[in-house]
Amino acid sequence: MSTDKAAEQRLLDEKVQLFKEWFESPDFDVRRLPFREAYEDLRKVRPKRDGSGEVDPATVTGEVRALLNAYYASHLTPPSMYDEAMSVYQSFVQKRTFFRQRTIDTVEELDELISRYGAKTNHLFRGVHDAGFMLYSSLQRTWKLKGWFKRPIDYPQFVARLVANARLYCGGLLANYIDANGGDYNNDVSVLSILQHYGCPTPILDWTYNFRVALFFAAYGVSSPFPRSNREIDCYLSVYYIKEKWFAPNSLRTILETSLKGNIELIRPAVLEKLERDLAQNPDFAAIPAESIERFRHDDAAIIRAALGSYHLAGLTNHLCQMEFLSRIPASYFSDRDEEYVPIGLQNSPNVTNQQGVFTWNNSPANPMEHTVRAMVLEENPDTVNHYYAKCFNINKQLIPHLFARLAEAGITPDFIYPEQDQAYLRNLVWQVFENTVAEFDQA
Repeated sequence: MSTDKAAEQRLLDEKVQLFKEWFESPDFDVRRLPFREAYEDLRKVRPKRDGSGEVDPATVTGEVRALLNAYYASHLTPPSMYDEAMSVYQSFVQKRTFFRQRTIDTVEELDELISRYGAKTNHLFRGVHDAGFMLYSSLQRTWKLKGWFKRPIDYPQFVARLVANARLYCGGLLANYIDANGGDYNNDVSVLSILQHYGCPTPILDWTYNFRVALFFAAYGVSSPFPRSNREIDCYLSVYYIKEKWFAPNSLRTILETSLKGNIELIRPAVLEKLERDLAQNPDFAAIPAESIERFRHDDAAIIRAALGSYHLAGLTNHLCQMEFLSRIPASYFSDRDEEYVPIGLQNSPNVTNQQGVFTWNNSPANPMEHTVRAMVLEENPDTVNHYYAKCFNINKQLIPHLFARLAEAGITPDFIYPEQDQAYLRNLVWQVFENTVAEFDQA
């Protein structure tokens, strides 16, 4: 079969499969068909006799093709967004509007995947236990389920109060815990990461540098490896992945460097003044060649590095992580790995450390991460077409038993993922912080 014919066959098979899911669902009503006369013809569509499972094009009438095309076209646009409800992907065809995808259906494919991506260190991964779920934060889900869009509650103000209450609750008990575990309770993102980690609704999403950890979280939340659904997408879990360099333009480090570059002529005199003091007072500077010092004076990148190094690190980082500042940024990401100048203090619990946690920020109260990022891209580059937020592996849920066996071989078990001994206590603590914040707005 020629390449064109093979592609045409795959597309026909995909259209028939997609329509079949609807055709066999409880929601199907023949009266909703735009071409009702094609109903009987639909029932006559058959696979080829060669045992390949492919649809026999000879059994597909013109009316049926028109019907298949119309329904297929309805999945070529993203799900509609609603303030009051969470949207989901109805099919892999629809999910393709945001993600490049690959489906994993066999043990061999899964083993190859683990071997290939298990050693990756420059990617961020996120596991989700249903492939149809969009990337909503826990606070977005809560906001919608509680119907808070119908109430005059300011989203950024709520997040700011949530963080403030977390510092003060029980005489600063949570703040002391963060401090004792190497975090910074004065940093809003560090506080949010602990709240998120122990089950409090927040506007951040958990990601990890460890592919196996992402696989664990994707499979651990599955209620049943054998879902009763006629939709193909419901039979899969997902692991999203993206190279860290694609997150970098929205990182705090980049935001800071961009700000410094925009004010380089204001920064240069202060840096050079400090250089003159060091040359006069520090004997170590006497060994630096004069030509190197002269090059430094005119090197903008070197001036910015020197400015970064001269700041009080915690104060600078905490300023950038204030909710007042972050509320003006649609999307960002937070990581402490290899960060010399803008450390946040995210390794603030044994659990986060083992999970190699990293977090993304989505400022929208309504739209999932992939939608927010696409809106940013289109605002900056209106001519952009086919923008994909990330790549995605859709893994058949029937592979979960084998998946857990492979993870256990690598030491990725519940005891490794959750080494913290007092989970219930901490979960109750952060949930009470959330309830207290809700009560403040209920009384307003």
